[in-house]
Amino acid sequence: MSKLEWVRKEIRDLVQFILGTDNRTFTINIEDAVVNGGMSQGTAPTMTYKQRVIDYLAKNRNLPVLDKIFKMEKLEVNDIEELERILWEELGTKEEYLRYVERGNMICGDSVGAFIRAQIGVDRVVAVERFSKFLSGASLNTMQEEYLKTIITYVCENGDITKEIVVNEAPFDEQLSVFTPYMLPLAKYIDTIHGVITPQTA
Repeated sequence: MSKLEWVRKEIRDLVQFILGTDNRTFTINIEDAVVNGGMSQGTAPTMTYKQRVIDYLAKNRNLPVLDKIFKMEKLEVNDIEELERILWEELGTKEEYLRYVERGNMICGDSVGAFIRAQIGVDRVVAVERFSKFLSGASLNTMQEEYLKTIITYVCENGDITKEIVVNEAPFDEQLSVFTPYMLPLAKYIDTIHGVITPQTA
């Protein structure tokens, strides 16, 4: 039974108790949206900003700008503007976005590229291949490979990483010495990870 039918039934049963209403007609105007199957659409649950973002990303995973982030390709200014429009206008306001980021203690701030990357992650195979380009044919040992995986996991969970984080924060600073032979390639790699989501403006 739809909400409209239920209200009509309840009112019909109550009319008999109204005094002094002989031969009077009552007009009841109830707005209700009814679709096939009798299900009412008159009320809808309020979705949180987080849920709106999750639903949008699930339904629009094939957007070119999202694919670029996942594959660690360079974002252009127009890509950032599109993400800002989606996150700050289509799904909510910039204030809602910033409150969500603050409550989650996310490091992305107002970097929408980092924010999206924290939601969808990156292609780990591409991430490893991207680092190999800085090694000039050299290979990593087991400990170095694990360290690299830790960096990639951090990026997937937090959306970004910088050299300052690697040098000053655990667990990176505690094991940084394992990369002593490849400090320059590592620095270039981290700059690349950060740089692909922060395009230079004219």
